[in-house]
Amino acid sequence: MIKFFNDLEKFRAQISKLNLGLNIDDVFNLDFAFFERHDKYTLISIPDYDVESENILLMHKDNCYLYTSKTFNNFQKRFKDILNKKYGESTIIILLLFRTILKNYSQEFLKIRSEMNSLDLSPSFDKIEESGRSLRKLTDRIEELVNLIITLKETEIKEFDVSLITFDYDMLNAEARYWLERCRSHVYRIASLRTKSEMLSNRELNVTMKRLTVIMTFLTIVGIIVSVPGTIGAIFGIPALSDAYFKQRTLGLVYALIFATILTIILGYIYWRSLKLR
Repeated sequence: MIKFFNDLEKFRAQISKLNLGLNIDDVFNLDFAFFERHDKYTLISIPDYDVESENILLMHKDNCYLYTSKTFNNFQKRFKDILNKKYGESTIIILLLFRTILKNYSQEFLKIRSEMNSLDLSPSFDKIEESGRSLRKLTDRIEELVNLIITLKETEIKEFDVSLITFDYDMLNAEARYWLERCRSHVYRIASLRTKSEMLSNRELNVTMKRLTVIMTFLTIVGIIVSVPGTIGAIFGIPALSDAYFKQRTLGLVYALIFATILTIILGYIYWRSLKLR
């Protein structure tokens, strides 16, 4: 008989009544797929992508106790013949549980891929790292599921008769491996997005450095232009020089100052154009 629970307290109370010496709270604290075969029971625990959503199946004697937030609709009708066989209920419930968990993982992969598609158009280093962490977590989840699928097939446990569902179980195994390969292939895509983001950052940095170069060049040219008349004008501030040499040639000095200033502006402009800066 299969008993479904979506209330943790009721599930905990039911397990306590069985007197199996099992602390179900320790199972809830696990962040990975867990399988335990015991003389009195068989326990399977698989988290969804979100670790707070746990799926725990306890098989004891002829009963299956399943704690999950998922629903299994109309499976009695589809697997009617198998359910009537010995250990058919526990076998089918394991198959359906694995399918729904794999569906949860595949939906999460599509979300991550959609985010990566957006990052292809507009790379953001922080978002790329976040997608990378999500993808690594999902890859670990699917790897654990694939290993558990293989382990259950190779391990002889009476509650799970794989011969009853050979085709369905092989299809499940193939689909899980498919999604695992998809995740692994997208790990390289994360590396490509990082490279693209770094190239874009370097390009923006080069643009900024070019702007700073233009500004510094402009200020240097302006400084030279200002310094020439300033230097000549400073001569007039030295009485010994101005009285001895330039007192009678004041007008000539004014013309020389104007000429030097214009010449400096022209040379500065020619130099600016030769740099081809914008």
